[in-house]
Amino acid sequence: MWDLRRGGETFSGEVTSAGEAMKADEALNMLYEMLQIYSPSGKEDEIASYLEERLYDLDFVNVRRDKAGNVYGEVGSGEYTILLCGHMDTVPGYLPVKWEDDKIYGRGAVDAKSSLAAMISAAKQLKSKIHNKGKIIVAGVVDEEGRARGIRQLIREGLSVNCAIFGEPSGVGNITFAYKGRILLTVKCRTKSGHVGAQHIYNNAIEAAFNLWMYIRDLCDQHRSPNGIFYSLTSSIIGIKSWRSMGGLPDRCRINVDLRVPPKFTSKDVIMLVKGAVEKAADDLNAEVSLRVLDRVEPFVARRDTLLMKSLSKAILEVTGREARFIRKTGTGDMNIFGSKMNIPVATYGPGNGRLSHTEYEYIDVSEYLMSIQVYERAIEKILCLTSN
Repeated sequence: MWDLRRGGETFSGEVTSAGEAMKADEALNMLYEMLQIYSPSGKEDEIASYLEERLYDLDFVNVRRDKAGNVYGEVGSGEYTILLCGHMDTVPGYLPVKWEDDKIYGRGAVDAKSSLAAMISAAKQLKSKIHNKGKIIVAGVVDEEGRARGIRQLIREGLSVNCAIFGEPSGVGNITFAYKGRILLTVKCRTKSGHVGAQHIYNNAIEAAFNLWMYIRDLCDQHRSPNGIFYSLTSSIIGIKSWRSMGGLPDRCRINVDLRVPPKFTSKDVIMLVKGAVEKAADDLNAEVSLRVLDRVEPFVARRDTLLMKSLSKAILEVTGREARFIRKTGTGDMNIFGSKMNIPVATYGPGNGRLSHTEYEYIDVSEYLMSIQVYERAIEKILCLTSN
């Protein structure tokens, strides 16, 4: 048995040696320290500096930071190269970091500092095993929760890799192979203003925007699939702002809309559909309407018959004793962007319950975090064993 103590809490589990206990201790301490660094999108500099220093201490080579703020480190050598990519940023909203009942709480505990820490720990353990069988590049990228500046810069860096694993919460026994796409757009409504008491004469821009939203929602309902939410076009209002330029009824209103795009569509397809609905609404609502696309990410479905997927599946079976499950997610991830640009095998895997992402109850189970390190290790060993022969 091993015991870990931090902040007055004690955690126990089965290990095979004192060395294994030390590895677990180091991995958990690193995650705990990462969670203590608050790093919402756009404010990743402190955690980037921490990871640079940590990678140096763990004897990674070619440790560097690119102009977007992504941090890289490498172990091993050889022709075959595996990219382990996790993101350093989180959504806003600080959560106190604490260990309780074999759980570690904090912003990023699930999404997705535990995945990145597990990747670093796995690569460190593999350093002495892989020798010249292959190379592992670990990347901590910025802005995954924002406009994906980090992964876009990573692609521009021109890294030569043969396959890639992205660290996001799939659950220790699952592999994420498919994500919906995302379109972020803003729609503005403009009407003629007048006295609030003359509301029966003048058109209210807020009401016009709300009715416009109903057009968009109805459009999405027309593309609801009987096969479930993953295959359906869905939408949400994520922001609204209005103005009263004359002090009377609101004559300007802006709504921000998030659309989730199933694989049967491209973002271009959906934008054309929405533009058509918006143009029809403008005529019906007696308002000036404009639409602007702020960001788009294409849906992505990875192949499941690759060596990468098979190796991850076998590693999960060995570590958990259960067959791996392949899952689809209604969100988006950096795998969408990378997978759409690069013609190489990709997968997303990491510890944690994805339903806790972006919530006030975010935590990671200690045992699941440690098991995910073993899964990463075993999967990479299997890949490099087969590709180095």
